[in-house]
Amino acid sequence: MENNNTFLSDWFENKISDEQLKQHISNDDFLAYQKIKNSLANFKMEESNIEHHYKAIQSKIEKVKKQKSNVIPLWKYASMAASILVFLASYFYLTKETNLETGFGEKQTIILADNSEVILNSKSTLIFSNLFRFERKLVLEGEAFFQVKKGSSFVVSTKQGTVEVLGTKFNVISNATDFFEVHCYEGKVKVTSNEKVQILTQGQSIRFYNNEVENWTEIKSKFPSWLAFESSFKNTPIKQVFEKIRNQYGVEIDFPKAIENIKFTGTVTHKNINTAMKSICIPLHLEYTQIDSNQIKVENE
Repeated sequence: MENNNTFLSDWFENKISDEQLKQHISNDDFLAYQKIKNSLANFKMEESNIEHHYKAIQSKIEKVKKQKSNVIPLWKYASMAASILVFLASYFYLTKETNLETGFGEKQTIILADNSEVILNSKSTLIFSNLFRFERKLVLEGEAFFQVKKGSSFVVSTKQGTVEVLGTKFNVISNATDFFEVHCYEGKVKVTSNEKVQILTQGQSIRFYNNEVENWTEIKSKFPSWLAFESSFKNTPIKQVFEKIRNQYGVEIDFPKAIENIKFTGTVTHKNINTAMKSICIPLHLEYTQIDSNQIKVENE
């Protein structure tokens, strides 16, 4: 004959009805188990955690059953156990992070808990806590455009530095090496990198690369060009330009190390790779050869 634990397990998994379970346990025990089940209905936890805490509850209830009638009633222990599970489930949810990542040529729009908007460019990663509403902090690798609702401090952290705002529109580029670029399109931002702090207002930009800092102003732009399916560069090292092409088209570009710091200014389309490569190579007197669909080789003329 199956023991009560088997029937209880089937009941938690909705394999048997309440009436079927009542045939095997007392009414007081059923009410206690039902309270636990209702408490868990709106929470999700890792399977291993559910099993662990369920067994702990079972152990506690079994001990109570063996005690005399004048001990604390079973339902009180069940209520305490249910409260603990609710606390644990809430803790795991609130401390969990959201990790978003785009692939080659992809973009993703994210509406944050405070109604701020982030548009993530290709091959980029954005991480933030489920507590974001109370502490507006994010971690970025790659490129993203931010439209921030006014409120408490809003901080974007990267490996190369941080950007802090109160309410504005700005674009951040940060790769895994030493390239860090910020453009302010509206409002004001504070940029910090390698202990250097600078305030940017509308139309101002800053770039940190190879231990150098470069500033420029371009008032006419209201948003980054990549939102309109093209990338614009201003005096940008060719190494970073080719990385943007790789992220957009999913191709590897081989080029001589001697040219990696040549500067490029211009606009490159996201719709045709041959047109994009010509836009870059012709003004810089470079030649490119497409080896296959996944590889391009660039050389001096």
